[in-house]
Amino acid sequence: MSVLALQHVDVERLSLLEEVLAQQGIPARYLALHKGERLPDSVEDMEDAEAIVVLGGPMGVYEEEKHPWLADEIRFLGEAIRSGFPVYGLCLGAQLMAAALGARVYPGEGKKEIGWFPVDLTPGAQGDPLLGDEEASFPVFQWHGDTFDIPEGAVRLASSARYPNQAFRWGERAYAFQFHLETGMADISAWLEAFAGDMRSPRSDADPGAILRDAAVHLETLNKRAARWFERWLALAGLIESS
Repeated sequence: MSVLALQHVDVERLSLLEEVLAQQGIPARYLALHKGERLPDSVEDMEDAEAIVVLGGPMGVYEEEKHPWLADEIRFLGEAIRSGFPVYGLCLGAQLMAAALGARVYPGEGKKEIGWFPVDLTPGAQGDPLLGDEEASFPVFQWHGDTFDIPEGAVRLASSARYPNQAFRWGERAYAFQFHLETGMADISAWLEAFAGDMRSPRSDADPGAILRDAAVHLETLNKRAARWFERWLALAGLIESS
């Protein structure tokens, strides 16, 4: 039994989620798609993996000419999600899940969301197994300029002022989050260096100093929420007992 993490860039990892898996005695296995590691031919060829986490990355879902493996990943995720396999997507991972379910993914019209922004839960989140008992609004860490339409048949779970589609659930065990739940201070510091060009974009109004100051304020609460949601999803996936 393991969780397969689909990775798209070295600097984005499971981070806190890997700590949760270790506490539960569940191995994490990375598949570095950006380094040429190949996806299984089908969900039936997953070996011991019983759930998938789709990580973030700086590329766009629509950049298949630059990153040919995106097409295979979208196909694979579509098969996995529609078969009821547990899938948990973060940032680019959420966009890939949307594309895999036939929804449009595209650059946002306004400023990017880079830093700490509040998200609001939608009425669809009421009673949700992961989010149903959370407060109506809370700050999360964001790093994106693309967005997606909600796939047909999915439940929209969260929104923000800049990007109304922030999270969705499809079926019972597929969850997609535009925002980052897994980050720690080391991740944020590394991204500020690795993706510095993003902050120089005309579409960015991010302040690196403010991001780090806000991280010191918000990270502990974010990490507790992230662990709580991830453990609940692992229970839905059948990997741990429900608490």
